Amino acid sequence: MVFSSHYPPLEEEEIEKRVTTRLDRQRILERKPRPILHFILEESILHAELGDPEVMLRQLLHLRRCMDLPFISIQIMPRKTPKHAGLAGPLVLLETPDHDQLAYVEMHLRAELYDDPADVSALMQKYGMLRTQALTAEESARLLDALLAALLGET
Repeated sequence: MVFSSHYPPLEEEEIEKRVTTRLDRQRILERKPRPILHFILEESILHAELGDPEVMLRQLLHLRRCMDLPFISIQIMPRKTPKHAGLAGPLVLLETPDHDQLAYVEMHLRAELYDDPADVSALMQKYGMLRTQALTAEESARLLDALLAALLGET
């Protein structure tokens, strides 16, 4: 769905390539040693009605299963948060096996990899603030459980 909404439109082969690449990235969850992963997601994406409702439900169930993995932390930024440190857009913080710290930021027409310690520090501070503004991991799991129960017609 995401790739089919690109403009100018992507060729079918490019869409398949991008889908395959995204699915391949999930193999990181099986890697040994396990990576330590932290995510903050805006609640609005959990309510998005993009594409097939069954596909969205499967994605939400997968997300909920990931929340139970001991090496993954997922926090949700509530929709009702009037402002938060992530409004400028998404970012990815990375630490290499040699403990070098990097930051990756994607925009519409380009992506940037930051390795300058001052830049990375500024983005790490932003992420630290986001973690204080989002729900805790436990509160986030309860919120997703309630959403899934509503979608599945449970009480």
